[in-house]
Amino acid sequence: MRTNTIARSHCRRTSSRHFYAIVAVSCCALLPLTTYAVVEDTVEPPVEQSAPAEPAETEQAQQAEQKAEQPKAKKEKAEQPEEGQVTAKNKPAHQQTEKIADVETASEPKKEESGANIANAADAADAADAADAAGTPYTGEDSAVNFATAGDTLRKQAEHYRQLKDHWQPIATGATLRAGDQGPRVAQLRKLLQLFGDYSGHPGPIIEAAASPDRFDAGLQLALESYQRRHGIPVTGIADRATLKELERPPEALARVLEINAERWDKLPDKPGKRYILVNVPDYQLQLIDNRRIALSMKTVVGKSSKRTPDMTTKVVSVVFNPTWTVPRSILLTDLLPKARNNPEAMHKRGYRVVKYGTNTTTPISDESIQSAANGKATLRQISGPGNTLGRVKFVIPNKQAIFLHDTQAQSLFEHPHRAYSHGCIRLEQPEELAYALLGPQGWDRTRVAQSTTGDESVTIKVDNPPKLFIAYLTAWVDGLGKVQFRPDVYHRDN
Repeated sequence: MRTNTIARSHCRRTSSRHFYAIVAVSCCALLPLTTYAVVEDTVEPPVEQSAPAEPAETEQAQQAEQKAEQPKAKKEKAEQPEEGQVTAKNKPAHQQTEKIADVETASEPKKEESGANIANAADAADAADAADAAGTPYTGEDSAVNFATAGDTLRKQAEHYRQLKDHWQPIATGATLRAGDQGPRVAQLRKLLQLFGDYSGHPGPIIEAAASPDRFDAGLQLALESYQRRHGIPVTGIADRATLKELERPPEALARVLEINAERWDKLPDKPGKRYILVNVPDYQLQLIDNRRIALSMKTVVGKSSKRTPDMTTKVVSVVFNPTWTVPRSILLTDLLPKARNNPEAMHKRGYRVVKYGTNTTTPISDESIQSAANGKATLRQISGPGNTLGRVKFVIPNKQAIFLHDTQAQSLFEHPHRAYSHGCIRLEQPEELAYALLGPQGWDRTRVAQSTTGDESVTIKVDNPPKLFIAYLTAWVDGLGKVQFRPDVYHRDN
């Protein structure tokens, strides 16, 4: 009897030791996950900056995890699951990291997605960092043009284009070419697009020898779309009048355009800064560049040929919600004063008032006030509101030509391929997106931006660390994928 009692007591003590041993091993097995989660939480970037973790910090976290796992290797081996079974303990370290990241992401509020063409910041920044580490320039579809090397790159391309002159032959005069057409002009088109690097063969498993070179097939259509895209022509896949006219330009003429633009790029600073804005007038585009990538792009409307948007280097210093518009004297004399004389009541309904120079005192439109404006003692000012010419958002950029970036009531103009319609100012397709991008680091979210555009109260917000703004006239460049881009010479400055 005593022997059985002693045996049972011995078994209890043995079982207890085994139990505590199992508990200890389990806790140790979970320790790497807990340690790594703490490290990740420490290096988590601020929400508003949306910046990825630095590579050095990630490496330190992995080293800490490896050190924590080494003393427990034998204990974890005893608890290996059956072959093919996947658990949190036997997952590779990178899979554990992904799981932890998923849990942390799920606990955070979902960030709003932009309606504009905004690239993936984390992926682009990682690629740019990797390129820096390797000592090579970052390239990609969202890669910004490098101001320091853009000129030399264009000169190399100009030399290449001059070498094409002996192989270039224009397409014979004729009608529009489209998919399904057949004839010698189609073969000429194919050779020309192959010469310029747009045609690379037939898509899919089509044998080259079996295809007819004088038939307008899918491969030729894709090549023509690539050419149209590179030359700023509406992408239709049809060799219409505008496309055929552009194809008439010999390689020597294109080489000259490349050399002219090389000089323009040389005038821009080699180091524009980590964050800046580029408005290319002939491209009708605004780009916000952040860490060498295109973080935001949108269509623009620029000055017409008689009211050209000037080149300039300045900064975006403030954002004005619900702006008023003080009419420049040139627009006053040529456009608005005649309208005010003919129909003062209509001008009043549109929010125009007469304001004396040097004061903020406004008076209704009358014969006397109109005459005062005509004599140079006053001008017109449009009050803030939904009908204001500047729209709901204006970006202040110090300059002597009274140029602004601003919203517009004429949204339909952004549907046009060529958009030179303004009096010199730059109208933006998505001004609220730019406002959010500039004010986001100051704690502004899209809801706050949207709320600020309602009502009639004009509010000015200063931009912290204002980014540089470059307004340039560039009809040629090499993009992030190494493709030569041409744009129409809207102001005839390439001659």
